[in-house]
Amino acid sequence: MKVNKTKEAFDSFLEKKVVPLDKKVIITIFALVIIVPIVAFYFLFYTEKTKEIKGLESREASLFKEITEAKAIAAKLEEHLAEMEETKRLFAEASVLLPQKKEIPSLLTNISALGTNSGLNMATFSPGGERRKEFYAEIPVSIKVNGPYHNIGTFLFEVSKLDRIVSAINISLGGGNMQRGEMLLGSSINLITYRFLEESEMAPQNPQAGKKKR
Repeated sequence: MKVNKTKEAFDSFLEKKVVPLDKKVIITIFALVIIVPIVAFYFLFYTEKTKEIKGLESREASLFKEITEAKAIAAKLEEHLAEMEETKRLFAEASVLLPQKKEIPSLLTNISALGTNSGLNMATFSPGGERRKEFYAEIPVSIKVNGPYHNIGTFLFEVSKLDRIVSAINISLGGGNMQRGEMLLGSSINLITYRFLEESEMAPQNPQAGKKKR
């Protein structure tokens, strides 16, 4: 009898104090159990990693651009270096053909000697004033000779074989006179040779050229 009363009292307590869970409440609790970790993962981990990935992608694009620009500069540098080497080669070749200032007297002496050795009488041998260009100077030479026609041809041929550049720019064959069975011509020959200008002789660049007008 006492046991029955106790059981009834316990059942009454359960009915009054413990509310059975509704299905909607159960679903809500279940959803929260699933969603809350996902939301926490998104905001605490995924979002930060996404920012890091975007930052790395941006850095990668920037580095790729820098590498591309560096390759372009390197290609141009190689091209300029090749051009510089070609310029040096041409300059070395030209140095053989164009004498330095100190070599001009000996060159003129050689030209005069070629005329004599070719059987010509060197009446006059007159070097003219230099005409300076960008990196070289022209040196005109006026010559008056007497001798047979073929000797003049021999002289010009020998001049053309000189290591230095010497050009005949004008030849004027004058009247001849017969001597010892040969026709001797009084002729005028204008030669021109060249030399490299020394650095101190080159015209300085205009310092105002690069300034803007006010």
